[in-house]
This record gives sequence, structure tokens and C-alpha cells, in this order.
Amino acid sequence: MPARKAVTVRIPEARLRRLMRIRKVKSQSDLINTLLAEEDERLNSHRALRDAHGTAKPAEVDDRLL
Repeated sequence: MPARKAVTVRIPEARLRRLMRIRKVKSQSDLINTLLAEEDERLNSHRALRDAHGTAKPAEVDDRLL
């Protein structure tokens, strides 16, 4: 099991409550876990794009508008 860390941050309560309402989460932990999971997904997507950059041959690219 990976190590866990406790992190303390200070943000305005109104901002926290607004984000929780928008994200439809009940607890601060759920909000934080959701935001961290989304950031992990974003980073993985960027990594995949960087790794794939320049690997397609011109004949493999179909740039016609559908």
C-alpha cells in the first residue's frame, strides 16, 4: 500500500462549499480525491500525447473534415 500524507491547505470556505456544490460531493475528502484523480488523468493524457508525438506517418493521417 502506498504511503499516505496529511496535507493542510487554507482556502476560503465559500470557495470550498461552491466547488463541493458544483461537483455534487458531500465531503471535502471526496472533492480532493476527485480533483486529484482528474489531475492524474490529465497528466497521463499529456504524457501519452508527448510519447505519441511524431510517430504517425503522413500516409496514416486523414485530415479531411467529416
